[in-house]
Amino acid sequence: MDNFDPEIFEIKFTIADAAAKQYEKQGKNFTLHRVAEEVDLDVANIFEYFPNKKAILLFYYEAIIVRYLLMLQEIEGFEDYTLAEKLSNFAYTSFDLFGEHEEFVRQTFRPLILCSYTTTEFEAKSRQLIKDFFTSDPRISMSSSLLTNDYLYSLLYKKYTALIRFWLKEESEGKEVSMELTDKYTVFLQEIMYNTTIDKGLELAKFLFTNNIFGRGFESIKKLFPEIEIRD
Repeated sequence: MDNFDPEIFEIKFTIADAAAKQYEKQGKNFTLHRVAEEVDLDVANIFEYFPNKKAILLFYYEAIIVRYLLMLQEIEGFEDYTLAEKLSNFAYTSFDLFGEHEEFVRQTFRPLILCSYTTTEFEAKSRQLIKDFFTSDPRISMSSSLLTNDYLYSLLYKKYTALIRFWLKEESEGKEVSMELTDKYTVFLQEIMYNTTIDKGLELAKFLFTNNIFGRGFESIKKLFPEIEIRD
């Protein structure tokens, strides 16, 4: 997080958190005066950090990712986690953070994030985080690494937001279905990315070509597969 100022972030998040609370009480008609009262600031002070109410609400979502990144600094050995562990940890923690103002997220996630005409900071930071998980994992197979591009990260971001939408709609106790769905999805994705079957096939093809196996005729094949009986 280049040029990250923890003090400024704390002030901005405090304002955004208060705005989320007011939104849950009053909807989109909440006032900055009530937000200012709650954080013990003047409205003029709020405008020093945000140009308008929408910017405050958008920052609440951006702060979800920033807060998660700060949490990662406290997790010992996180760099050694598997891909599934990293992705599921991100999703689970997101659910917990969204749960602080679940009603606010339920009302605003679609209009502010999913239907935004521009790339939000929440989307940009989420995609970058997912990209970092993939590019820093040495266990991803060589063939699977060919799939790691901006299109893949964009697709995975959409899957991430789909999980959030499912979590928001779920009514099971402790939202256990969302947790299980996340676990199964991330494990499945890891299996694809770690699979080395294609790598081994490419190595076999390279060996056959390099050693001109098929160019040596029947005798070479017979040496490779002596159990095969050729009949006239």
